[in-house]
Amino acid sequence: MNTPHIPERFLRQVWQHQRFGAGNLHTSDGRKVEILLPGTPNSDGGPDFTGARIRIGNITFYGDVELHQNAQEWESHLHQSDQHYNKVILHVVLTADPLAPPSRTASKRFLPLLVLHPYLDDTLRATWMRAISDERSEQQKTIACHTLNNGIPADVIGSWIRRLAHERIEMKIRRYEERLKELVDEQKLIIREPYPRYYGSPDEIPPPTKEYGRRDFADKMLWEQLLYEAIMEGLGYSKNTEPFLLLGQSMRLNMLRQNGLSSTDTVMALLFGAAGLLPSERTVANKHARVYLRTLQRQWKELRQLYKGRVLQAGDWLFFRLRPSNFPTARLASMCFLLPALFAEEGFRNVVGLFKNDALSSKQRLESCRQLFRFEPDEFWRHHYRLDKPPAATGVSLGLERVNDLVANGLLPVVLLYARLFKDQAVRENAHNMLESFPLLQGNSITRLLDRQLLKEKLMFRSALEQLGAIHLFKFFCVPDRCSECEIGTRLRLGAREQSRRDFA
Repeated sequence: MNTPHIPERFLRQVWQHQRFGAGNLHTSDGRKVEILLPGTPNSDGGPDFTGARIRIGNITFYGDVELHQNAQEWESHLHQSDQHYNKVILHVVLTADPLAPPSRTASKRFLPLLVLHPYLDDTLRATWMRAISDERSEQQKTIACHTLNNGIPADVIGSWIRRLAHERIEMKIRRYEERLKELVDEQKLIIREPYPRYYGSPDEIPPPTKEYGRRDFADKMLWEQLLYEAIMEGLGYSKNTEPFLLLGQSMRLNMLRQNGLSSTDTVMALLFGAAGLLPSERTVANKHARVYLRTLQRQWKELRQLYKGRVLQAGDWLFFRLRPSNFPTARLASMCFLLPALFAEEGFRNVVGLFKNDALSSKQRLESCRQLFRFEPDEFWRHHYRLDKPPAATGVSLGLERVNDLVANGLLPVVLLYARLFKDQAVRENAHNMLESFPLLQGNSITRLLDRQLLKEKLMFRSALEQLGAIHLFKFFCVPDRCSECEIGTRLRLGAREQSRRDFA
């Protein structure tokens, strides 16, 4: 029998839309399979679908799904040695040799195998054609009102996205406030958990939430840790935000400071070690890089016993489809060089001081904030992006667009939270003025989509604030189809009703 063939990207459509008889599935070794959630398509490096929930036999698994044309491709693609695939719970293939041994992850776990070909709904050709149709539909993603919003005035659109921009900033401020309270509670050795039920006199029932006063937030170390986490999160770019934030919450600024922020090698050993990004010496061919790596490994081994936080793994980080300057290793190295200036003895006070100084214009204040993110890498990182790769013509740096993003999405919300908790009107007004006049950030797929399908040359993004509002509009209104709660959707609905009334009359 000829081996059926569907290109892997179309096989993804078959799995995503469940174009097969899903009622009586079994693994190659006979266990019943029930797909509770097929998972979310992954366009980055790693498994094809993430966050799947699948019952195999009597056990429900939560993890990733990997698709292949045949079972042998697991090893030919070297997934058996790639930690990014350690969370795979089901290997799905179109065909498989019944005598082939089961695949294993890098952690040596055997993988359940599901062969799809016997369960396909249609003939192979019909399945392929439907998958092509599904793919084309996804590539033509649109917002619901894209053919209807031509008549919405520019001032209505502009006013709505600016309002949503402030809502987005407010959400970030509140998230930072919750994190700050967690840090306060940790400092006081309070465990934040739900209050138990009480019975008896109402006077004996504790208040549902703890009250916090200015004195609780007076320790500058709390603010420094919060700012450190905000910057770490921002350095994660779009693909490594979560592991960067986890690293910042685990490898605390205080531990780095105890070992000397100006000792770059020590700081780098701690951060790279806790990140799981110190490679094996066997993977490093360059002699100079091996010497440098040995220094970091030796220091991490000595300091590891003092570190009680979480150690991430190489598989937690994504390099796929990233420019070398955006590699997590390059960004982490950048942070090592930023730390001495950003978090010097009076670091946070200096940051707040920029917003207390009424003599500065918003433009001067922004430039002063940018200066905080300037650094000069050492000789190694001037020509490297990773520890296990050959030298490059250039090395680590933070471009103006990334610095602007760190200021707008990290530093400014922290400063606004400080102004709110300490009721500092001058800091609040100066931070808001800077936010209102903040220059455009780097565009992304969301802002480009709304530029085409909503703004339509009636309006142009003029500031970062408007871009943030557009992102908020897309994520919180367009994607979940909350058109009835959107100013634009409401106007379109009212316009349709008026037209219907006229037609009826």
